[in-house]
Amino acid sequence: MSGEVNHVYQRTLHGYNIFYDREDYLLYFTIFSVLSRNYGLIVLGLCLMEDHIHSLVQTDRRDVLSRFMDHCTSVFVKEYNFSICREGGLFQKRFGSAPKIGLKKIRTAVAYLFNNPVEKHICTSAEDYRWNFLAYAASEHPFSKIIHIRKLSRPLSRAMSEVDAMRKLDLHLKFNSLKRMFSKLSEAEKEYLTDYIIVKYSPFDYDKLCSYYGSYENLLLAVNSNTGSEYDIREEHNLFSDLEYAEMKSLMLAKGIVPVRTVIMLPEEVKRTLMKYLQKNTSSDLKQISKFLHLFV
Repeated sequence: MSGEVNHVYQRTLHGYNIFYDREDYLLYFTIFSVLSRNYGLIVLGLCLMEDHIHSLVQTDRRDVLSRFMDHCTSVFVKEYNFSICREGGLFQKRFGSAPKIGLKKIRTAVAYLFNNPVEKHICTSAEDYRWNFLAYAASEHPFSKIIHIRKLSRPLSRAMSEVDAMRKLDLHLKFNSLKRMFSKLSEAEKEYLTDYIIVKYSPFDYDKLCSYYGSYENLLLAVNSNTGSEYDIREEHNLFSDLEYAEMKSLMLAKGIVPVRTVIMLPEEVKRTLMKYLQKNTSSDLKQISKFLHLFV
């Protein structure tokens, strides 16, 4: 397939967080995967961060890219809102897109996309972050231990069969299904199933991605040696680490707020109380806490 490579950047409304739970990431990922195939896109990369999304896709028609992004966003927002009885948008109306012509610009965009979690101090190497999906170019189980088929528990076996059936029908996974599948699993099984879903639904052309560098090993070396910079897409930067969001998520779980995304639907007075609690018990700054709680300050 010929066509230009585009770096696509999608911002959330007010910079609010949208990815809180494992199910949030997997919902978006499976929607993106199914629709990218339906629209005939070549996907080189995808990175899901707390409050924004990067993707690197190739298409020979920009109108196709626009329709794909609108469709992907619409389905995700509908599912997300339904899961917590919410209304309204989650993303800014227009996504950012910058065509990358020439090997140098494509490589710069690749480094920038995969190193987003490194820049936010979530990890030290790009392949250590699950939700940029880079590690899956080399392994089907980069974040879990392989479980022999004879040792699969009944809940895990049933979950895998359900994933297989949905993928065969080319349908994305839904929140309720994901919640049910993971609810009866051990932590090790949850990690295994997450890897299984990502590999089963993978939309990535890793061969094409690696071809820009000659090999996966060269790709890793280049990505981890150069964080890259993007002048075509203006992204808001701050000096704070995104690790604080994990800290806040843990505290919400400890308070019984499950799934964590329901925190955004709490009454404002409850959010104000939580804000003071998070200021006292985490290293997060006020802006991070307000983004986490979907609260104006």
